[in-house]
Amino acid sequence: MSRKKIYVRDIAQALESWADPDSAESYDNIGLHVGSALQEVHHVLIALDLTPSVVDEAITAKASLILTHHPLLFRAPSRIVEEDLIGRLILRLARENIALYSIHTNLDAAPDGVSVRLAEILGLQHISFLNPKETGAFGMGAIGHLSQAEPFTDFLTRLHQKLKVPALRYTGELEKNIQTVAVCGGAGGGLIPAALNSDADVYVTADLNYHRFFEVIGPEGQCRMALVDAGHYETEKHTEQLLCSWLETRFPTIEFSCTGVVTSPVKYSTF
Repeated sequence: MSRKKIYVRDIAQALESWADPDSAESYDNIGLHVGSALQEVHHVLIALDLTPSVVDEAITAKASLILTHHPLLFRAPSRIVEEDLIGRLILRLARENIALYSIHTNLDAAPDGVSVRLAEILGLQHISFLNPKETGAFGMGAIGHLSQAEPFTDFLTRLHQKLKVPALRYTGELEKNIQTVAVCGGAGGGLIPAALNSDADVYVTADLNYHRFFEVIGPEGQCRMALVDAGHYETEKHTEQLLCSWLETRFPTIEFSCTGVVTSPVKYSTF
């Protein structure tokens, strides 16, 4: 008995039943970026970002589809040429007949999506959306509670251990107890007001500029809420396994694998 053929469109339809494209942010560019929706799929490689090394890995593994969280094409390129990184990646995928699909802020907003999983990794309980959308079925960020309060210094150690991040940027009182925790995987500076309004003891996200840290400082100079930048890659790396586990249960005849490549271009130096 021959197995049922699975196509790129089947993978896409399944993902979009979980992470509704209409829930994506207006600036985002999700979906099929390279290849045909009618391409048959045997092996899917999952990565946070598309890099030359990820394409090398896909070719070696004979993957017919690469699934990334971050879109390669945030905006329409003016040209597709070998001299540009994006152009070179697109041309390589086309030559190797490998499709590329991206699932980004719609997965951030999905039930059991990126931030909810981050909250689970940190050991939070009673998790809900930090900033639910109108219907409440989707939302950005997550908030939950530790089973027991712990000093902020211990919570920072928790972040180091759970996210394997070598350095943390933060503001807050190290001796103050932490129990209610808000999180947003990736760049979540825009949710600082929501975290403050939720009475979170700490908000964990990434890509915070210098001035964002002032947003948690009260009129008397007191820190109203601890704030931690734990790294974009580090707060979203788990997305690869999240997608892999979800898809494996729905497409048991397809091989899914997470990249072995650390796709982050950011390096840390400790002295």
